[in-house]
Order: sequence, then structure tokens, then C-alpha cells
Amino acid sequence: MMKKGLKFTKEQLEELYQTRGMSLGQIGNEFGCNGTNILYWLRKFGIERRPAYPKKIDVPKDILNELYWNKGMKPREIAKQFGIKNERTIRKKLEKYGIRRKTVSEALTIKFKAPFTGNLAERAYLLGLRTGDFHAKWARKSVRIQTTTTHQAQVDLLARSFKKYGEMRKYLSKNKARGKEWFIYVDLHPSFSFLLNKPEKIPSWIPSNDKYFYNFLAAYTDCELNWNITKSHKNLWRASFRLSTGDMNILEQINARLTTEGLYPLLSLKTKKGTQSGFGKYTVDMYEIVLNRKEDVYFIINRILPFSKHSEKIRQMKLIFESEGKSWEVFEPMLKKLRQEIKKEILKD
Repeated sequence: MMKKGLKFTKEQLEELYQTRGMSLGQIGNEFGCNGTNILYWLRKFGIERRPAYPKKIDVPKDILNELYWNKGMKPREIAKQFGIKNERTIRKKLEKYGIRRKTVSEALTIKFKAPFTGNLAERAYLLGLRTGDFHAKWARKSVRIQTTTTHQAQVDLLARSFKKYGEMRKYLSKNKARGKEWFIYVDLHPSFSFLLNKPEKIPSWIPSNDKYFYNFLAAYTDCELNWNITKSHKNLWRASFRLSTGDMNILEQINARLTTEGLYPLLSLKTKKGTQSGFGKYTVDMYEIVLNRKEDVYFIINRILPFSKHSEKIRQMKLIFESEGKSWEVFEPMLKKLRQEIKKEILKD
């Protein structure tokens, strides 16, 4: 309750002095009195005075550069995060550290674009995505990675693969052949220009290293792999690895690499160019690598599962791996449940 003769309450004075940071003179002007009157009521109300000189706050150069360029924060947002009242302090620090200020166009862009780290295992994985379903092009001085899908798992795949580097966007589009689907994309720093051209062959540095090769293969299979799971004889079941694409050169390299592991991949022509399908005619010959042997299937799951980012394929591989030795009678309900879960995740309007 306001006391007689007062033009403000204790709460109002705290708001103006402590929260908004107004000076005694500024508050006095608001209420038609001088600063000494305001000082009197600060003491009367027991409101703690601010320090005469604000404590110097250190903002390290590397953190300032990370927040300003990689996280896309504005000077006023950085100032607020560090408890600095005036954003001019941040602008001065940018100048002091020699950190380039953003152009008007860059400042108005709300998406952050972090440069690629240069990690070769990650580069191998991203090249696997580019060789598979994902396309790349220049878009307003950015490298845009994009694809279309109706599956939530594919949306998550793009988001997980580039979450450190840019913001994924999506919108509903219409396709005459396939109907409605989501167009998803992420705009990246120019340092991702190595993704602009789709590889016709796997770069030689990838197959020569286990970690790089299985990162690449995990990404490529995240895009193209089909796990075929069926009932076999005597109430048992079997799973086969089927990698089907039109990239004959890529499949030949994968086939050769898997053969050196002691596996028995089968590479063959699956569908000829011009063959009619539900979406029209095939425009290229389609080839397929198949792994049928049980030991080969479990070997490949062990190698690519740690690197996979596709939730549908991760769950399929885990189900196959964890259900070894189970009868079809026990396994079938688990398989049906997983398929129903995946079906429910098909994107709606």
C-alpha cells in the first residue's frame, strides 16, 4: 500500500532502480522530485544501493567469436547473457579482438552456420549421405543440403547429421507422382563445399581406413539400405542386407571392400533401365548388393550400427541383433510391432 504523500511504492522504486537500472536523478524526474529525495526513500525502504562502479566482466575472445559467429547471437543477446547492461561494450570488444563485424545481410540472417571441423570420420559420413539421397547446391552464399521425404526418420537423419553446423528447415510440397511430401534442407557454411559434387566413386582415403569406410557405409545405407526380414523353415526367420542403387561404381567399391573382410556379398543387376514402376519408369539400371549369410549380416550390423543416425534402420538392426536364436513365433510379434511404430511415423500434413 502506498503511504500518504508518496508518489510511488517500494515495489515501483525497486523496479525502476534495481531492475531497470535507472539513476536517482532519472527516477526523480519521473516523479517530479530531486535525486536526494529518491536516495532518502531508498534508505527508508531498505533497498540496497547499486555499487558505484560496475564490476568488470571478462568475455574471452574465443567465446565471443563462438557466440557471435557460430551461434549467430546478436551483441545485445551476448551482453544480456553476461549481465552487461550496454551492448556497446560487446561491440567494442569485437573491435578490440579484431573479430570481423557482420554485414547487414549476415546480421539479418537468423540461421547460424558453423564452419566444418575438418574431422575425417565425420567427412566420410557426410560424403556417404551426399552419395545417397541428399542433394547439394549453392544457395545465397551457403551450401544447401536437401531432400524430400515422408518419413520422420529421414527428417531426424538430416537434423542429427548437421545439428552442430546449421538449422534444418522443412515445408510441405506436392509432387505429381508421389503426392504430398516434406521438403527438408539445411544451409551450411561455405566450408562444406566438398559436398557440392556427388561422388561417382568413393575417395581412395575412405576404403583404406576401417573407421572412415564404415562411417561412409553407415551413411550410405542410412539412405539406401533395405533390411529384408522373412520367415524361413522350421519356425525360424532370416534377415538379409540389401543395398540397391544406380551407383554401380560405388557398389563395386563397397563389394570389393566387404570381400576383403571375408564376407560373401552378391552384386547383381536388379532392375533394367526403362522398367515400369509405381512411380514411372526407371531412368537408370539399378544394381544391388545382398548379404544373406547369417554371420555376414551380424558382422555388418556390428560395423555400421555405431555410426548410423537413421532411427528406423537403427531399430531394425537392433531387433535383428537382439533376437538371434528366437523362433519365428516369438520374433514375429516384435517385428510387427516395430513395423506399426514406423508406419505411425509417416509424416502427415
